[in-house]
Amino acid sequence: MMGVGMSVARQVRNLNNPSGSNPLGRVLLAYHENKEIDLESLELKMGEAVLREVPKLSRLNTLIKVISVVAPLLGLLGTVIGMIVTFQSITLFGTGDPKLMAGGISQALITTMLGLCVAIPTVFLHSIMAGQSRRIIETLEGQATGFVAEASEQQHRVA
Repeated sequence: MMGVGMSVARQVRNLNNPSGSNPLGRVLLAYHENKEIDLESLELKMGEAVLREVPKLSRLNTLIKVISVVAPLLGLLGTVIGMIVTFQSITLFGTGDPKLMAGGISQALITTMLGLCVAIPTVFLHSIMAGQSRRIIETLEGQATGFVAEASEQQHRVA
């Protein structure tokens, strides 16, 4: 995502030479291919070009979000299993030997820790990537609106 943001930033500095290798360049190419059509159709084409880029920019966000939600649940599942193991050993052997209970408790704590070790960084990663995606999409929408406004001004000057 970072590379996409940098390529969009480069494209913003060079709007007159659109490149098909970045989202903004593809939106600008849609403008250049359709700038002679009427204003309403141009606006629709630009909106369509932006909408085509949105899924590409946010495709990994959902996966990262799911991982960040599922990881603590898997840790909780391991905790429950570890506690079941502990209670089974208590049922079979009583509470006289702490070593028998330690294995289940250890399993419960380790799975909880691992779930959190996965979830916490992925929550941060999701926030960062969602923010970057949002900024890029806002840039695309802003540039598309700007080019439609420019086309409108040109049509009003000619008329």
